[in-house]
Amino acid sequence: MTLLTSNSNMSLIILLMRNVTTHTSPPGYAAFISYRHLPRDAEVACEVQRAIEEYRLPRHVVQTRQAFRSPKLGKCFRDEDELAASHSLPDSIQEALAASRTLIVICSPETQESPWVRREIEMFEQIHGRERIICVLAAGSPEESIPPILKTRLILDASGVLREMPAEPLAADLRSEAKAKRKAELLRIIAAVAGCSYDDLRQRDRARKRKRIALASTAAALTIAAVGVFAFQFHQTSEAALIAESKSLAAQALDQYAQGETAQAIETALQALPSSESDTSRPLVPEAQAALEKILALNPDPEQPWTPFYLFETDGEIVDVAYSQEGTWAAVLDATGTVSLYNTDNGTLTGTATPHVFELRNDAVPAKDWFIKAISPSCLVMGNVTGPGGAVVIDPLTNEVLLDLDDIYPLTAMPLENETGSSDFGLLAYGTHSIAAFLVDAQAKNLLTGAEMPVDQFPRMANLDTFCIQKAPARAYYALDTALVTFNLADEATRQDTVSDATIQSVRCKDDLVAFAAANIENSSDGTNNYPFSITVARNTGDGFETLWTYEDAFAATVSVKADALEPFASIPKIVDILYCEEDLVLVSAGKKLYVFSLATGEVVYEQEFAVSIVAAQPCFVEEDRYAISLALSDATLNVISPLFDVTTSTDSSTTAVPFTLNGAWLGADNYGNLVAYLHTADRLNRIYCYLFRPFYDSTVAEEFTLDELLAYARQAVGQS
Repeated sequence: MTLLTSNSNMSLIILLMRNVTTHTSPPGYAAFISYRHLPRDAEVACEVQRAIEEYRLPRHVVQTRQAFRSPKLGKCFRDEDELAASHSLPDSIQEALAASRTLIVICSPETQESPWVRREIEMFEQIHGRERIICVLAAGSPEESIPPILKTRLILDASGVLREMPAEPLAADLRSEAKAKRKAELLRIIAAVAGCSYDDLRQRDRARKRKRIALASTAAALTIAAVGVFAFQFHQTSEAALIAESKSLAAQALDQYAQGETAQAIETALQALPSSESDTSRPLVPEAQAALEKILALNPDPEQPWTPFYLFETDGEIVDVAYSQEGTWAAVLDATGTVSLYNTDNGTLTGTATPHVFELRNDAVPAKDWFIKAISPSCLVMGNVTGPGGAVVIDPLTNEVLLDLDDIYPLTAMPLENETGSSDFGLLAYGTHSIAAFLVDAQAKNLLTGAEMPVDQFPRMANLDTFCIQKAPARAYYALDTALVTFNLADEATRQDTVSDATIQSVRCKDDLVAFAAANIENSSDGTNNYPFSITVARNTGDGFETLWTYEDAFAATVSVKADALEPFASIPKIVDILYCEEDLVLVSAGKKLYVFSLATGEVVYEQEFAVSIVAAQPCFVEEDRYAISLALSDATLNVISPLFDVTTSTDSSTTAVPFTLNGAWLGADNYGNLVAYLHTADRLNRIYCYLFRPFYDSTVAEEFTLDELLAYARQAVGQS
């Protein structure tokens, strides 16, 4: 009969024998610990070993021990290596078993599967007998965990016949996670190893506890008197320390906020504040509350209209970014071949994709070979220019693959001119001696039409900003050096026309009109960094181009001065966009200069030169009678100007300097119409920082918030309950 049953009302613990026979000659080990080499069993074995080796026996127990008068029990043998398959125990194991006073078997359901545990039990029993074997339950029930060899034993009956009878092995239970329970069970094991009763050790622990209580009571009585004298000073000192800590945390939070780490800044600011208005454990420091209010940007800041919003962080260096205002998502491609998708309302990661076109190869140069393009709220194009080539089109909102074009070498993809929200797009591809443009319907999952043109030699540098496509009329354009290639997608005809004396750098189209910027930037004309350029608008007549107007100027491929150092930034002439207002306008950036031309006449409607190069420009707030332009400059300045309103061009009311060196910028608006800037910096190549434009007007009335309201906004922002 076994006492270790799961349905018994008794404890699962079999009380260890009050006395274990000792010997006159001390063996080398207090205990041999036998266990299955599994993480859980090994952890329990280590715990038992530490308890035995670190325990000091009470003086009265040491005096009653016949053989050993040391308060320490001695070392344990615990083999840390899994034994290889063999029919016999290694000599080192046999010697350790012979030199051990006790065998401790760590029992779990997997123990019975170990032949080594069984052999160690058999050998120890042959040398020392059964009485010195202790079972320690690490997991499972006693029935399934204790080895069968310990559940029975051979006993002579009254007739002198050996019979197999049920045995009740000594056992301790370490299955509980409760500290008090485990401590009591470890004490039982120590008592068995020491050859004394459990009560002897428990009484010593109780005596120690009573002594600690008595000493604590005396100390408390003395302390009460001291507290009466020093309580006020201590309170003042403690409160002063908390105030200093809160001020330090507030400063740290503002520094994190300035670095674009908004989520971390909010969490730091929360540490500097009490948990509620009724919380008295931390004093409310005005600097901490002001810091949190600034970081949450609940009120516009007249000194910082562009405020840090959130950041994207990837595993690898960022290669490309695609952004959809209507779809409220942004896609970030990094050098590991992973495309990370983010919600642009709050900056949270919504999913990742690892398309096969971004396979990592030894000859891959991700920054040159890979690209992603946002076409519509439900269309993202991902392509590989070299290597295996290929283009994959997905719906970023569902991660559904719409098209997988693995037999094509794409150069770039572009949304259709003059259309928003359409999932149709243009794809520019190349072959060994040809270049082709395709009109693709992503939702229908097919190529609608295309046109291919033979080329003798592909240009050494392919400027992908010279590709544009429209649906009505169905044409695409691409520049080859000084020539424009026209792809008539309706009849698949192509034509190449030389239209410039300089290399074409950028192209946009509207109906039959084509606007392009041209400049030779390999060598400047006067030995400086000033380069002549031209802006031309021409009409496609069907058999050639008729020039409507040309504007000529020079631009400086200069660079920003930041921290007393020149930071190069190649801002080549670019047709940024064609604006459809009362009069169609052409927005152009070139070096440090920004222009707005009349599309029809070439009249310069607006011109401004900045101190540094333009990194990115984007029209915004476009309506029939007004428009504005958001800007990122190479000195890491963000700005918004409107040629129609002098206040935006003559003051710095919309300007913010960010603490970075820019590699690139993407400008747009969020789902609510607020301007946003996504910045790739040289400081952290695996990060994109998002800034939000929140202008302050003279009529703006600052809203006041209670501490509890601020805490609620902050916890919501970082996902705390």
